[in-house]
Amino acid sequence: MTAPAVVGHVANVGRRYPGETVAFHTRIRVSEPLSAPTLRVSLPRECVLETYRAVAGFAGATPSVEVDQEQNHYMTWTFDGDVAAGSEHECVTVCRIAPAGRDVRLESRAVLTGADAAPVAEETLALNVEAQGRYLRYLPEVYEQDELMGRFLMLFESFWGPIETQIDHAHCYFDPQMAPASFLPWLASWMNATLDDRLPEERQRLLLQAAVPLYRRRGTKEGLEQYLDLYTGGTAHIVEHRAQDFVLGPAAHLGPGIALGRTNVPHTFTVVLTLPPVGAPSGSDEQAVAALEEQRRRVIQSIIETEKPAHTGYTLHLEVKEI
Repeated sequence: MTAPAVVGHVANVGRRYPGETVAFHTRIRVSEPLSAPTLRVSLPRECVLETYRAVAGFAGATPSVEVDQEQNHYMTWTFDGDVAAGSEHECVTVCRIAPAGRDVRLESRAVLTGADAAPVAEETLALNVEAQGRYLRYLPEVYEQDELMGRFLMLFESFWGPIETQIDHAHCYFDPQMAPASFLPWLASWMNATLDDRLPEERQRLLLQAAVPLYRRRGTKEGLEQYLDLYTGGTAHIVEHRAQDFVLGPAAHLGPGIALGRTNVPHTFTVVLTLPPVGAPSGSDEQAVAALEEQRRRVIQSIIETEKPAHTGYTLHLEVKEI
């Protein structure tokens, strides 16, 4: 049975030191209409609320800070009316971690309730708070009990921490499936390739991942078929036209057995490409769709001209499959 809503609740970091801030990101995805729901985000006792904001979809929701009988604090968003199915709502709660004399593990829970206060969905996150900076381990033991030195080194660790994380995960930047989208053109430049920014990001990543195998098979029927499949998201089929030339000899004779016509033209092939409908914006007229189809044809022709052997000719047939 599908839940009427799903709550995602994460922190922007997994580890913090006292005095630093942490941001709790909470997102609600609604699959069934909800009547006047309430989102309640619990704040750990070791945290002090600094600010909060709605990122998207919280129009008509009233924010407030609640305190229960046990002095637990909550950031609450109460919707004034119904929330439609298919809507998404996201907010951010920023807290500052209070000083602590020991390592602690903080937890925050986001709970979505209906108009009857019954829970609809919830999620809990955990955050580790370390009382001392890790850089103390590189100093003589006498400094381990020096609180000032520990807090002083936390400053440098906060500055260098993100850089260390990037270095530790440097291999991810060279993986087409994991690299940030802004790195994809840079990866393509390593192979003297140019990515078409009109393609969806997922297809750009697939092309990059297959770049080396495609280069090894460049100029072959299989290589061109795979390239067209990845680029267009369709299915390509290539038919090569072999020559059946007349050969002189004792068995040679003229007649119907001699193949004439286009199928006897050596070094030619036909590309039959079945494509999904062109991604025209909703409401586009036939002329706009036709222009996009023609643009797609020109790009496909450019790919074939670039990838085929220079001495060969071809015929292109495009078929658009119905959804």
